[in-house]
Amino acid sequence: MSSQIQNDPETTEKPARPRWQRLATNTGIQVLAAAVATAIFGLLVPGTAATLKPLADVFIALIRLVIPPIVFLVVVTGIVSVGGMKAVGRIALKAIIYFEIVTTIGTLLGLAAINLFRPGDGVAPPADASGDLGSYVEGAKEKPIGEFLLDLVPHNVVQAFATGHIIQVLVFAILFAIALLTVPKHVSEPVNRACGKLSEVFFRIVGMVIRLAPIGVFGAVSYTVGKYGPETLTALMKYVGLAMATLIVFLSLVLGTVTRLCGVSLVRLIRALRKELYIVLGTSSSEAVMPHLMARLETFGCKRDVVGLVVPTGYSFNLDGVAVVVPMSAVFIAQVYGVELGFTEQLTLFLVFLFLSKGTAGITGSAFVTLANLIAAVQFIPVAGLALILSVERFLSLMRAMTNVLGNAVAAIAVARWEPGAIDKDQLARTIGRQRRTADKQPEETR
Repeated sequence: MSSQIQNDPETTEKPARPRWQRLATNTGIQVLAAAVATAIFGLLVPGTAATLKPLADVFIALIRLVIPPIVFLVVVTGIVSVGGMKAVGRIALKAIIYFEIVTTIGTLLGLAAINLFRPGDGVAPPADASGDLGSYVEGAKEKPIGEFLLDLVPHNVVQAFATGHIIQVLVFAILFAIALLTVPKHVSEPVNRACGKLSEVFFRIVGMVIRLAPIGVFGAVSYTVGKYGPETLTALMKYVGLAMATLIVFLSLVLGTVTRLCGVSLVRLIRALRKELYIVLGTSSSEAVMPHLMARLETFGCKRDVVGLVVPTGYSFNLDGVAVVVPMSAVFIAQVYGVELGFTEQLTLFLVFLFLSKGTAGITGSAFVTLANLIAAVQFIPVAGLALILSVERFLSLMRAMTNVLGNAVAAIAVARWEPGAIDKDQLARTIGRQRRTADKQPEETR
């Protein structure tokens, strides 16, 4: 399996396109160019720029179009997959416990950072805040517990999907998945496969919509700068810097602690996975390197049964970059709009995110969908603020994807290290161990 890394036919048969063509068709470059161009456009002709908001509105409407079915499909397939894995015993249990602990720590770290530094304070909202803010603040008011519980249950399934009430869709998805686990396999397996295939179709729709991101950015940024001036762009740069710093802290403290407990050097692990990280850097997708990552982990000494179970599951349930950044983005939008989130609101945000983040696919654009799901579910953060995050989404996507890859590599090593007979300790020490063996140091010193 590891030999496929060096001799991958998919990477050797396709001729490389010219550099200018790759840059011109790269969505990240297009979004960056659109953001820079429209910032200048908004400063030069603010009156015209302020009329382009409908471009961003159309883009957001297209994203919201697919939110309910995606929530339903990923939650159903996620719960069913976890239910099936419980039969494999201790490995699945350890993996799930690890996923929950690490992603919870990442979420809390992100919320702590965004509340401590508050990069969105003092910035003008990007879209009609004066007209819309009242409804958002109204949504943030606490409801009686009876009314809250009643609101969780849809009056009928069609209404939940038609109105885009994400919590109700989530409740129905959980009930559907539990029922699916109780029926015979000849009934449940075709349904589960169909849900998986449908989720691929809807994420393909998301991919199609994301291609329109430069147009959405053009409308969002030009409107923002034209109507409110360049201060909003300054806040965005502060937010991206804060997100990057928080991810570095997460890698150093959280993943660094786990690797240290496993006898692994995080620096050597990053160096060993540099080819995979380069691919992620170019594609903004952690899914693009999953086969390579699994093969590489076997070369580190992890047994195939652990790698084959932990890594694919981790791509849905252990997205560390998403856990850190998406709640930060939600709170940042609230800060820009002046919606003060107290302890109750942030606890709700935290708990809802823990549910919605499970089953998120590790592909470009899926985290933005998770952010949209989260904002739609809590109902006290302006949905229009998604246009603000969109202008820097590509940069956030790069950082999230690289963190996701490293997070799942560490997860597989940790579970294998703590499972008897699941790892070759000598091979682990030779490849990515904290202390290199004397026999391995000598060749490097003579080279």
